[in-house]
Amino acid sequence: MDDWEVTILRTFEEIESIQYIWEQMQHNEPSAQIDADYDRYFSVLKAAGDNVQPYIILIKQKGHLKTIVIARTETRQIACRIGYLTILKPRMHCLSVVYGGILGQPDNEVCSFLVNELLRILRSREIDMVFFSHLKMDSYIYQLSKKLPNILSRDYFPNVEKHFCMSIPENLEQFYMARSQKHRARLKRYVKRLEKEYPNSIKMITYSQEADLDEAIKAASGISRSTYQYGLGCGFTDDSKTRNLLTTVARRGWLRLHILYINNEPCAFENWFQYNKAYVGHGIGFDPKWRKWRIGTILFLKTIERLSTDPTADLIDFGFGDAEYKRNYADIKWQEASICIFAPRFYPICVNLLRTGIEALNSALRYTVDKSGLTNRIKRLWRNRLENENSENTHKKNNK
Repeated sequence: MDDWEVTILRTFEEIESIQYIWEQMQHNEPSAQIDADYDRYFSVLKAAGDNVQPYIILIKQKGHLKTIVIARTETRQIACRIGYLTILKPRMHCLSVVYGGILGQPDNEVCSFLVNELLRILRSREIDMVFFSHLKMDSYIYQLSKKLPNILSRDYFPNVEKHFCMSIPENLEQFYMARSQKHRARLKRYVKRLEKEYPNSIKMITYSQEADLDEAIKAASGISRSTYQYGLGCGFTDDSKTRNLLTTVARRGWLRLHILYINNEPCAFENWFQYNKAYVGHGIGFDPKWRKWRIGTILFLKTIERLSTDPTADLIDFGFGDAEYKRNYADIKWQEASICIFAPRFYPICVNLLRTGIEALNSALRYTVDKSGLTNRIKRLWRNRLENENSENTHKKNNK
């Protein structure tokens, strides 16, 4: 153990002292993620306020820096859901490792030391839980996180998702030709139908400058208030946190917020960050009253057309979560899982046991519904209900 040295940085001043090393290690990552970017990390923390504190772990072996772990401490609500219905939301003091936040491409020995160090931190009563955001399921860190904790501290239902990406085509026609004949005809029909109904009235505006943020945020948040995502608490909101984060992104030249207008009315948006040569998705939405016109699809086609002429981007990263459009368009995919490790103490173990029971029931219900073929129908009914509630609330608010 004398070969190993662990340093934990908890203040902004301490972290600023390793900025150069951090940025060099991030630059050398084979697929660097924006969440682990130095400026992005600071902007997220500053937007979150006092509830979130920095926590950076440096691990050296025989005097050589092997890995930097980009994390933060925060109060996290553990949502225990049956479908879309939240049953419990216990609060935990959590050490959250950001997506792509294990820098240095550590080997198995370093990974083993890291997970054991996190287990030591959990035993020290400093935190209730460690949370890894979207680890690749074939990674050694993920395997150790499932195997090394004791049986009461393990996560038996990690949140497993497919991650979808798409290579950017040379032009829109190449994109069409990669689809089946039936799918290709359907996409072109959507565009022609809307253009026929609203000639010379359709435009996509790309917001990327800080000076345009006020207009962009108001338009996108106005659309989002009518969506089912907003009802689930994950829509695009016009608040100080959103404005602070987008201001940083715009200043770094990463922001690509596309909004589709019809007759000057904002009706759909796509929020992208261009990081390195990847277009990374950070939320989409469309006004449900335009549903029959497939405006979400049309906005995506316009985005593809724009990107096909942009030499600075070669990949669309659809971001977290599964969706039909991602499955339809992606040509690159892999599995990821967000996984927790709970501290070996009474409260964290009780939360884990409750969460495990609810997740087991949820899994059984999901299996039954999937076998019955009703999954998509139930999702559609639930989403329509949320959209209707949001529309009614927005209408009431506007008429006050």
